[in-house]
Amino acid sequence: MDNRKEEIADCFKKHINQLGFKKTSVTDISNELKISKKTIYELFSSKEKIFHYVISRVAKTHKNSMTKKLENHRSSKEKINKLINMIFSESKKWLKKNDAFEFKYKYEIAEIAFKEAYNELFAELIKEGIKNGEFKTNNTVELTICFINGIFSESMKLLSANPDLEIGKNVSESILKLLN
Repeated sequence: MDNRKEEIADCFKKHINQLGFKKTSVTDISNELKISKKTIYELFSSKEKIFHYVISRVAKTHKNSMTKKLENHRSSKEKINKLINMIFSESKKWLKKNDAFEFKYKYEIAEIAFKEAYNELFAELIKEGIKNGEFKTNNTVELTICFINGIFSESMKLLSANPDLEIGKNVSESILKLLN
């Protein structure tokens, strides 16, 4: 079952890369894989769910890659600052690469998948910073993550309107103030 799910996701990713989200159909996937659409819908309830699954795999890989890059930094503050810079750098690349037609469909789903991955990483770094005495937040880690999500959500809206906007430093300063 898991192999079939991965096969569908890989095929879907290939089609999206070639045709875009809107032009990719479940029929295309079923034809290429020589399976019924019913089989696909037993594993994924919609085209959007397949895309979320694909993007979640990418986000998890991206999170692991970022975690390795952060290992070179000693303090949790440095790691969070670097993480924020990496997130904004990657977001800018993605925003510039995707045209407005596809953007609406991709962005909302991608935002959810990447937010899940980034939340895990932020939570780990915040806990590490509290343990090491770097952060003295009066909030729970979960509430702090909610605040960080709010800051990022509004910042990403600004960035999506203008991908050349340089706001990473301000976001980093705001989040680090929240943690002190």
